[in-house]
Amino acid sequence: MKKLLLLMAMGTAVAAGAQNDLAKTTLYPSTLLLKDPQSKTIFRSGDAAAARSTKTIEDWQRLRRSGIILTSGGIACIAGGIALVAAGDNQANNGYDYYSTDTPGEAKVVVGAMGIAGGILALGGGITMWAIGNNRVKKYTDRMSFDMGNRSAKLAYRF
Repeated sequence: MKKLLLLMAMGTAVAAGAQNDLAKTTLYPSTLLLKDPQSKTIFRSGDAAAARSTKTIEDWQRLRRSGIILTSGGIACIAGGIALVAAGDNQANNGYDYYSTDTPGEAKVVVGAMGIAGGILALGGGITMWAIGNNRVKKYTDRMSFDMGNRSAKLAYRF
């Protein structure tokens, strides 16, 4: 428990130090304050639709594959974190000395909790990437279809 409190105090000290450094930095003027109207846009090509249209199906397939890998990694981190927490909990209390300061199980519990937290974040990002990539790949692949019935045939182009 003392190690966890020390870790939290160190995090607070680092965050406070980062805020002090912000006062020393130089802030550059925003591009929105410039007088030239063409330089006020965020996208250099003009609009967001033009920036999205440059993506190909390979980009969306890569996004989907990355999402699958990140989701799998998140599930593995959650499972490993649960196993570490369970193993550390068994080692933390041996039933004889409840007042000992450092037990070998405390480190496993802390690492397991960090693994669970990281796994949840990876799982959320991976599922999002997987869903967006899968949706865009379907839009590219299901554009044209040729359907044949008993006495008819049709060629359909979806956009």
